Amino acid sequence: MLPTSIIAVLAFTSQAAAGVLPRGETACTDPVVRKEWRELDDAAKAEYLRAAVCLRKLPKEKYAYIDAVTTRMDDLVYTHFSLNTDIHFVANFLPWHRWYVQLHEDLLRTECGFTGIQPYWDWSIDADAKDMPNSPLFDPVTGFGGDGKRTTSNEPGFQRCVVDGPFANTNLTLAMGWPDMNVAGDRLHCFTREFNGGLGNDENGNIIIGDMQVGAYNSQVMKTIYGFDTYADMSSMLEGLPHAQIHSVIFGDMGPATSPNEPLFFLHHANVDRAWAKWQGRNATRLADYTGFKDTARTIPASIDDSMPILQLGDTEPVVKDYMDIQAGPLCYTYSSM
Repeated sequence: MLPTSIIAVLAFTSQAAAGVLPRGETACTDPVVRKEWRELDDAAKAEYLRAAVCLRKLPKEKYAYIDAVTTRMDDLVYTHFSLNTDIHFVANFLPWHRWYVQLHEDLLRTECGFTGIQPYWDWSIDADAKDMPNSPLFDPVTGFGGDGKRTTSNEPGFQRCVVDGPFANTNLTLAMGWPDMNVAGDRLHCFTREFNGGLGNDENGNIIIGDMQVGAYNSQVMKTIYGFDTYADMSSMLEGLPHAQIHSVIFGDMGPATSPNEPLFFLHHANVDRAWAKWQGRNATRLADYTGFKDTARTIPASIDDSMPILQLGDTEPVVKDYMDIQAGPLCYTYSSM
């Protein structure tokens, strides 16, 4: 199993014809549609990127006592990092991240004026094409920028940076986390990625990218996941293989538990959520199927009535049962491909 540090939320898009519905128990009669990034036109892509940059420039509202938390985005990053073992490789991995991606979209709307819908990234498309390094998600103009590059800086934290796209090092300096998982603590650093195929370095010391291990997240792997009969089995493979491997092959800021520093985190987790929703299939039995354990030691059985930890990120802890159905309770959306 991959280390839990190579792991890295669902966004509130409940909207009716008259406008955005408030949180709470509302009838989902007109779910909005989350689309794959490639389905968006350039204007929709630009709007999402604008809002994502905006959130990273707003001042923090939480964790006044944590010096490393400086931006509104850091509020989310710190929460995810601090709860690492409470939300990964436990039963609530999927509902917690469903809530978290939803919260992120809420903030894009309420604090950055976002007018679109949370997109997702179907990485199985790139895996099936065996061309992950050239995914349009990494386009410098209509995407999130590409791999990190060696710089001429001698300053630790700024020697490998993403140099193109809207989140390039000239626009984004991070205070939370450190992309070298062997170094503990926080350090100012540029936004970075380290595309890799898990093959180490070549004779010149350059990372071997290869195919970025596409066999771990292609459509055949997803077919296997959809074939499981129980939530526990499906969730375990979904988290441990395609989910974790995407974090691993992009690496850099996507590697540690501060992975929400990586803007692709939310499209990645929207796709993980889509996979769960597709497995659920609007089937009453599967919409209520929630088993496993609350702790990584597997000693405390999980219940659909469990509340989920969120520290200071919200006023009330969400309850698992309220996030089992993407078209019920506080949620009202679907995916363009299910």
